[in-house]
Amino acid sequence: MTVRKSLAVLAAAFGLNLAVTGAVFAEPSHEAQAAYERGVAAQQSGDMESAVTEWKEAAEGGHTGAAWILANLYDKGVGGVQQSDAKAYEFLLLAARGGQPAAAVRLGEVYLQGNEKIGLKQNYAQALKSFEAASLAQRGDAQYYVSIMHRNGWGTPVDRTESLRWLLLSANKRYAPAFAELGRVHMEGEGVAKSRIDGWGYLMLANRFGDAGQRAAADELMEKYEGWMKPGEKEKAQEMANTWVASHGGT
Repeated sequence: MTVRKSLAVLAAAFGLNLAVTGAVFAEPSHEAQAAYERGVAAQQSGDMESAVTEWKEAAEGGHTGAAWILANLYDKGVGGVQQSDAKAYEFLLLAARGGQPAAAVRLGEVYLQGNEKIGLKQNYAQALKSFEAASLAQRGDAQYYVSIMHRNGWGTPVDRTESLRWLLLSANKRYAPAFAELGRVHMEGEGVAKSRIDGWGYLMLANRFGDAGQRAAADELMEKYEGWMKPGEKEKAQEMANTWVASHGGT
């Protein structure tokens, strides 16, 4: 079974989101791969204590998949382990360094927020570095974060042109928060020509492609800008949104 398939099986077993899209895993050593497989076998037989022990050996031996599953287990406190931000960070770091872009995004979020419980200070430079690494895998969430870093001058000088470039790349992946931010900057005219039609159209796209939480965020912005819209502009915004979808693969 490949790393991707076995991670999918483990994700289902633990109710986790173990995304591997875009991952470029370094080839683990024979010993690390063997330890990982023993861990999978132990998990399937119901012996989680042994599974975690084997996965730790695999992760420390350079097995990115093992590091990623452990990071998730400790983050959520599932699979027979006690929740631990310190352990989650330890294995998240190994997974990100091993080429897991989803881990790099999450690591960037940790640096962006900081974590007082484990003595980790907010570090914008490291956050940007992690998001940029994940962006190489064409992840919409990573590209969105790079855009936000440039727009706010976090870990890099303020550059709204560069921010807009990354934001558009993220939106092209149909990442809803990117659409919402595009809506906001067009409504406000923040580094772009102010356009209520484009702004509202992007907010409609955020609502269209977002999950429940993302749609709620888009709705909040729509409520904020509702009074700005003039008669007929929402219809034009709908046309703009439909044109965007048609020009980017439809549906």
